[in-house]
Amino acid sequence: METQERREKILQALSEQYSVKVTDLSRDLFVSEATIRRDLEKLEKSGHLKRVYGGAMQVGSIDTETPVDVRRRLNAQAKEKIALLAIREIRSSQVIAMDSSTTVMYLAPHLRAFDNLTVLTHGVKTIEELQHFKNVNLYCSGGLMLRNSYSFAGEFARRFFSSFCTDVTFIACKGISMEHGISWAYDEEAALRKIMLNSTKKRILLCDATKFGKTYTSTMFGFESIDTVITDKDPGDEWRTFFDKHHVDLIYPGK
Repeated sequence: METQERREKILQALSEQYSVKVTDLSRDLFVSEATIRRDLEKLEKSGHLKRVYGGAMQVGSIDTETPVDVRRRLNAQAKEKIALLAIREIRSSQVIAMDSSTTVMYLAPHLRAFDNLTVLTHGVKTIEELQHFKNVNLYCSGGLMLRNSYSFAGEFARRFFSSFCTDVTFIACKGISMEHGISWAYDEEAALRKIMLNSTKKRILLCDATKFGKTYTSTMFGFESIDTVITDKDPGDEWRTFFDKHHVDLIYPGK
């Protein structure tokens, strides 16, 4: 296959989905991953795509998520229920990591109840919420600023989280599926959350009922990477059995 034809196929694949992965393109186009990376570099320079960790995305798609202030208001009651359950997993003097999701953001006001917390985050809105809390030592990852999500990503942010060991990490997701695991919309954000979970003692997923049974572009990880799922309502017998089988603690109101 000629270089130009291969690059056209890459763009065709990208036009059909939010993102493409180097590993998938290498397999589908029968060339090395190094060749695919060179193709992506050339296509980025010509303005056809945006390279991200592990692959590439449509130009602009990394920053076209629903604005964080809009998402923060969605399912607000469910997120507050989850937050009230999640704070029971926190103890004074702990080091905790919080992702940039609006679900995890609902934890922030409740952290006043603890003494001498250390919080690591890549969420700008979470930083704004916690910056005046005298009981919180606040660390910000820095990195590539994603404007609509008001969060940091990229290599700098990944290195930041990999340099810490935390007591508990709170993340959210876009979808959770028995068949496909826990997913996010973008590889860049999924990669960062994987690193956050790899350097913590307790891994907690906050997930409202609307996320169950859904799958998004980037699968973050399987259920072996999570210790606890906290949600706003009983997800039903099938999910309870599924979590028991995978040794995941399930917490919801009234349990």
